[in-house]
Amino acid sequence: MELHSEAIKMKSRKSVIGSRYATSTRFTSRNSNQGQARAAWLLGSPALILIFVFMLLPFIMSIGFSFTNKMLVQNINNPLRWTGFYNYQKLFQQKETLTAFLNTFKYALMVVPSILILATLLAISVNNRIKGIAVFRLIYFSPQVVSTIVVAIIWWFIFSPSSDGLLNSILESLGLGSRTWLKDPKLALTCISVMSIWQDIGMQMIIILGGLQFIPQELYEAATVDGCTRFQKMIHITLPLLKNTLNFVLITMTIASLKLFTQVYVLTEGGPQNKTLSIVYLMYLTGFTRSQVGYSSAMAVVFFILVLCISMIQNKLNTED
Repeated sequence: MELHSEAIKMKSRKSVIGSRYATSTRFTSRNSNQGQARAAWLLGSPALILIFVFMLLPFIMSIGFSFTNKMLVQNINNPLRWTGFYNYQKLFQQKETLTAFLNTFKYALMVVPSILILATLLAISVNNRIKGIAVFRLIYFSPQVVSTIVVAIIWWFIFSPSSDGLLNSILESLGLGSRTWLKDPKLALTCISVMSIWQDIGMQMIIILGGLQFIPQELYEAATVDGCTRFQKMIHITLPLLKNTLNFVLITMTIASLKLFTQVYVLTEGGPQNKTLSIVYLMYLTGFTRSQVGYSSAMAVVFFILVLCISMIQNKLNTED
């Protein structure tokens, strides 16, 4: 009986110690998580403050300005006042604004599919362990490290309408005659698209190449044993397993192409005949040249909503597929 009672006491003592240890462990874990959360907020606060001051706050202010007659330098005879939805009504009535939206979407339709297809083909072609292949990867990626302004100036010399331009010199040497390129309303937007494709294709190639590295080689080996051709491997193995990567490239390139500005600013200034006028460049002209900050803010809000809707639709369609 004494041994039995001693065993019961030892068991109860162990259970008490165990419960105290478990409680202490949970308390320590909770304190540790709270400490990590505080440290994370503390370390992330500089970046969060910058995002709020330079991104969120200006956007909130733009929403407010879009309902007013805000000017860059407010006229004494035209004080700041609430105008309601006047700027939004004006936006959809102005032919210039509608032209800018149309040009921007035309540019996106030319650039995004071209980069997606060409970058995928390039990534597949350089995804081989061949001696010297790293040099080709570097060559394809090199335009990405050059600023857009420098690239635009280089392509301005290529597309120069004079006989000294690179393309015109080549055409004249072949007896085909020169072109006006950036001054031609039918060719200007296409020329800007070609420049953008040349600059951005390297970065997207690297992203897609990263996705290719995660595809198991055993799948290709099994397909080879089954007698699949290279084209069949690409259709049935490579592209399905690259779905998430291609979805990322599609969404990011769509957003980037809709923000067309620098190329237009350097090469054409929206001309000729407004054929290269983009919505972001029109926002710049309206806000900083014409001083119509309220109207420019309304454009920015509508543009933001359009880009957000397009991105959500793209993501939804790709998720369902």
